[in-house]
Amino acid sequence: MSFPHHRRTGFTLTELMVVISVMGLLLSFLIVSLSSVQNTAQATVDLSNQGQIVKANNTFALDNKGRLLHPRNEDLLFNGDLNDEARERMWVRDYVYSDPGNIDSSTGWGTLEALNEGAAWDYIGNADIYKSPLDPTLRLRSYSLNSFVGVNKGADDNSTYGTVTPPPYFGTNYTPCPTLTGIRQPSRTMGCIIEENHDNNGNVVNNLHGFLVHPGTGTGVFIPYWEDAPAINWDPGKVHLAYMDGSTYTYALSDYKQLGDDLVGGGDTSIASPDYIFFRDIMLPGRLSQ
Repeated sequence: MSFPHHRRTGFTLTELMVVISVMGLLLSFLIVSLSSVQNTAQATVDLSNQGQIVKANNTFALDNKGRLLHPRNEDLLFNGDLNDEARERMWVRDYVYSDPGNIDSSTGWGTLEALNEGAAWDYIGNADIYKSPLDPTLRLRSYSLNSFVGVNKGADDNSTYGTVTPPPYFGTNYTPCPTLTGIRQPSRTMGCIIEENHDNNGNVVNNLHGFLVHPGTGTGVFIPYWEDAPAINWDPGKVHLAYMDGSTYTYALSDYKQLGDDLVGGGDTSIASPDYIFFRDIMLPGRLSQ
């Protein structure tokens, strides 16, 4: 006696589950790969933006008897500590007494007018360059300039660092560098950086002043600390920046978690770590005493 042979016409439930699992695994790999490609592309644009900002600064200096763009971008909170010449060189004018419309009252962030009226605009001319594609906020500007570069008195010409020059706790680190020729090592001097700038609640706010790491020695009152916070969360573990010679660099943090903890509350936490030392040493090498 012969029995009829039945041909299989479909998959078993177990086989279907295996196929679905494999497809899901492949899809997850694809998503991760696409995310990585997108992040790399955004980082490339970010570095390009910063390089263009630094080149604009250098070109501005060539057109203005060597005077660099001023890193400050406001004059409301510190009325009187900048002279008119410095105000005219402010690279972005987020808020000054004569231009109250340069800040969005609902967000506290700079407007397009703030970019247009800054001294850098004629040399950049594109609002997209002021904004990093890595920046998750709705701010128009993601970048800050080095607060030790382009200043007449030193450290962003900021009166909060003392009432005399140099202020008592800044000592020899309070170094003026208003001109391009004052930068002794352009290839090691930071010109531009992505900055998150947090308030005391950890919220990202508008970038005020230039980017500053206090270059203290760790002795007496010269305490090393983060005055501002680099954007360590946009490309986790990495900080993008540009040097004053126009070159760009991606710095890999030594201790991403620790730095994140230290920066909570506005970036004012004292720390002497490899990450702090790196940023301290590129503020104004050859001019600052460390």
